[in-house]
Amino acid sequence: MGSVAFHFHGYQPGDVVRWVEPDPLKRPTFEERRSPVSHTIGSDRVTGRNWTDAVLRTYGRLQSVLDRSGGAASVDIEPHTLAWLLERDPDAYRKILTAYARGTAGLVLTPPFHPIMPHHHALEREILFEMMIDFYKPLLRRPHAGPIGLWLPEAAYSRETLASFMEAARRVALDDDAVDLVRDTYLILDERQIGRPTDLKSAWATLEVDGGVPLIARDVGLSAEFAFGGSSATEFCAAARGRAAQTLLVASDLESLLANPAQTARFGAIVDDLRAAGVDVSGPSPPAERMTAEVVDFSSWSDYDEYVYRGHTSDTRWTGLRRIDGLVVSRHHLGERLSQLWKHAFGLATERVETAVRRTARNLLRDLEVKRPAEALRRLAIAYGRHLFEDHYRSNGASSDDVDFAKAAERILKGDVDVETAAHLARGYILMLMGLRSDPRFWDNPDTRVTFQNVAFLAQALVDTAEACSRARDPTRADRLHRLLRSTLLEFSELYVRGEFTALQGVDGWETTEAAWHQALQSEAPRRSHLDVVQRATLFAVGQALLERLRDVPHADEGVVADTGHIVGEGHGDWANREWCEHRTG
Repeated sequence: MGSVAFHFHGYQPGDVVRWVEPDPLKRPTFEERRSPVSHTIGSDRVTGRNWTDAVLRTYGRLQSVLDRSGGAASVDIEPHTLAWLLERDPDAYRKILTAYARGTAGLVLTPPFHPIMPHHHALEREILFEMMIDFYKPLLRRPHAGPIGLWLPEAAYSRETLASFMEAARRVALDDDAVDLVRDTYLILDERQIGRPTDLKSAWATLEVDGGVPLIARDVGLSAEFAFGGSSATEFCAAARGRAAQTLLVASDLESLLANPAQTARFGAIVDDLRAAGVDVSGPSPPAERMTAEVVDFSSWSDYDEYVYRGHTSDTRWTGLRRIDGLVVSRHHLGERLSQLWKHAFGLATERVETAVRRTARNLLRDLEVKRPAEALRRLAIAYGRHLFEDHYRSNGASSDDVDFAKAAERILKGDVDVETAAHLARGYILMLMGLRSDPRFWDNPDTRVTFQNVAFLAQALVDTAEACSRARDPTRADRLHRLLRSTLLEFSELYVRGEFTALQGVDGWETTEAAWHQALQSEAPRRSHLDVVQRATLFAVGQALLERLRDVPHADEGVVADTGHIVGEGHGDWANREWCEHRTG
């Protein structure tokens, strides 16, 4: 063995229950979930007002851990997660940026909001990539910058997604001394995504797209052993040296490194032992000579093991369907089999909101005589991203004018659109992007805090976009959006009786029955509300706005709370309320 590289993926989905500042031109403020939880990390006890808050408070360990290992790993931290870290722990934020600047941590870029990129429209993909590049631009100015990695959320890949990245990278103007993202970016994937050859002699290969893109594929077994196993450093190193490949990638979530002091000490010992054995340990850096490989479209990093097909992952975890035959799958949740049909339905609902917001924004700009409306929408989204992440930009040298959305909108639209109308339109679009997060469909049950957050964003996106239409004297489009909100989100549970799934079949047959559908949607916090989580989140986020615009809003004053079921993967937390994921008010 010649070398081992490590990579750690940093992302927290958040605990927002709604955006509360009504004026889109003012500083964004959110209502966050208040569901206290603690983590015991060795002798330390880390407590947060919610899961995200508690986990982010462990990120301060990162620089010291990587300093000790001397550049052994690359790290990606999703933009919104990094912005939340700045808010909660400015010192930890600065230490992480220092680690990037020094090269202690290899820099890997990742799009904001963690969507499954292949599932979304090309315009959204390009805008997300441009927002990503704009956000990380201060780190790309380093004249000594090494190779830059690209982490597609969940490593979910398609050739069209990579083409969207290349399009965005070519469009964005960077400083002369910055990295050439088109030529010098490598992908991080999973070995199960590689379609050809099946037996790589190295973790590195070249994807024959756009002149050749380097990729590095993680070793699944070693990565799982690092994150979840109990092997000693000596045993882990022996297993690594026993691999036939010349280079290896060990990759996992950042929490697997920072979860407890014993793990960080183990990581340091692994790095020391490998280096003592003559193995090069560093962040990923593409070698000049690489084999060519193909990557399976719609493959991913963490699909269900039981639905891997011919050794390759897919995106069943997020679609609820096996891509190979279109059959609906099931999973065990709290001791019962649970149909994953809801994931297909949630994907459809998300796609409808995404499409409606995009088309309405482009058409409204066109009707207001804005030239090249798609290009204007793209620039408005970048500008509103700066407004959303203002503290990050200001911390990295941006001026007040650089983050002033009103001034940006005037430049982009040349006075053809009222600034407040443009602000509602841009915020609606950004809220829609925030509602594309992959997290709800990662878990087996729909009634979770992450589903609630996505729905709140999607509902608010429709309301904001409708408000932009009303301000532009287009009540027909506004009414259409409100009716879509009702039929898609408020009445989500009615999708089954409308015949949306009549063409679908289940692996065992029962997964597409009406009983299975309603079983999956039942409330996991029935003492607080019997409403399904999609209806509950919609009414909590925008119920008052809908009362003014729609007749007979169902259950508008009954069970409208932000409480949800717990996520099974968060069961190890010491929750103040173990029965459900509460939202304390007052």
